[in-house]
Amino acid sequence: MITFTRARTETTVRVERTADGARVRVTTDARGGPDQPTIRPVIVESGPASATVSLVPEGALLLGGDDVRIAVQVGAGVTLRLIEPAGTVAYDMRGGAARWLVDIDIAAGGALTWLGEPFVAAAGSDTTWTATITLAPDARLWLRETLVLGRHGELPGRMRHHVEARVGGVAKLVDAIDVGPGTPTYVLGGHRVIGSTLMFGCDDPSVGGTRFELEGGGVLVRCLADEMHLL
Repeated sequence: MITFTRARTETTVRVERTADGARVRVTTDARGGPDQPTIRPVIVESGPASATVSLVPEGALLLGGDDVRIAVQVGAGVTLRLIEPAGTVAYDMRGGAARWLVDIDIAAGGALTWLGEPFVAAAGSDTTWTATITLAPDARLWLRETLVLGRHGELPGRMRHHVEARVGGVAKLVDAIDVGPGTPTYVLGGHRVIGSTLMFGCDDPSVGGTRFELEGGGVLVRCLADEMHLL
């Protein structure tokens, strides 16, 4: 087994109202080691109550030993839209492993839309992907994720995917997916693309897939496909 020592990276996006109400305050930060690519937040636009931020990787991600951490904080009454210029590939880690940790906190009346691009678990990768979501009772969230198991014509990598969402301190969703080489066919029906849309405080019936109505509000929509373009 090869041991990797790439440093941890930390990306922070914080959006909050200002006292004069003219424009929201967007605070961003990206930290990593000298040879460690980071995910740098780039402000696309901002207004009195909303902002759009692009999460731009500055190098090859995800490799063995990577420890990526993204913290998103949305202030009261503010709307944040996160976009990604491209998808992410977890490459062959040659016996190593990587972590991708997301922490989301949305205050009262705040809203977050994060339409994530595909996350590809290439052959030989081993990734633990975890999201912890905390929402005020009247906060809104629209989170889209797409997991692709293996690039075209190759076996999938290992993916441990865990999402936990709490509204007003009460757990509303604890969802875990553990897939990879050797996953029984009956788990995903032989499909290799998993699409998920999680909505709190909003609902779009046009989002296709199997709908899971969460107790006390919220909807998880999930669909499976053989190829990305079919999703």
